[in-house]
Amino acid sequence: MRNAMKVGAFIATMDNAAAIGQKPQDVVSAPDQLTAYMTARVTFLEQLAAQALPVQVLLANFSGDAAWSRYEKGIQQVFAEAGLTCPAITGSTESNMPTLQSGLAVTMLGEIQQQRRAFDHDQLSWYTYGLPLVGEEVLAQPEDVAQLLPVFKAWQSEIVQQVWPVGSRGLQGEFARLFGERHVECALDGAKSAGPCTVILLGIAPDNESQAQKIFLRNFEKLRISEK
Repeated sequence: MRNAMKVGAFIATMDNAAAIGQKPQDVVSAPDQLTAYMTARVTFLEQLAAQALPVQVLLANFSGDAAWSRYEKGIQQVFAEAGLTCPAITGSTESNMPTLQSGLAVTMLGEIQQQRRAFDHDQLSWYTYGLPLVGEEVLAQPEDVAQLLPVFKAWQSEIVQQVWPVGSRGLQGEFARLFGERHVECALDGAKSAGPCTVILLGIAPDNESQAQKIFLRNFEKLRISEK
């Protein structure tokens, strides 16, 4: 299992963001709704990576009472984009101490989708979708961020068998986790951070590759994997 934990019958995933938002001393200036959207998007993708779908959302808000509704809208946007009803959102706000910079964490509890067919990683063809972007690049190049809707629809219909988000470790870090010592040829900068999962690795059964190529029309590149 990737960045997820089994808690009883549920899968728990979490992501956070700090110093990104609407406070004057934030390092990256961005709307709170967008910050929450990107954070929740990562958490949602981690659910898909664990072959699960969220049924509960927990929000930890360190930015003050006024930010809660904006963060809530950003989380709801993720589910609306995927065509899903947003689960109940609960959590807490740090309202006793004013903070100089923004901060939030989004946790999701999900149910494993037992009906999905299991594949070993070696049985799949692997592609990158999106470009590695971080900080201001995410705001400047939204068209190069892996889009959630096609990923979810392809995963839901099992055209994509495995979703594997790429974050601050960059592609090389995820290649090591997925493929061990094998050599991976990739057209993208493998050392660069992908920030809030602006790149996603997609594992696709060979029989589904032609269908996937009709869905992912931009920044969709096949990896070449070989023994060293």
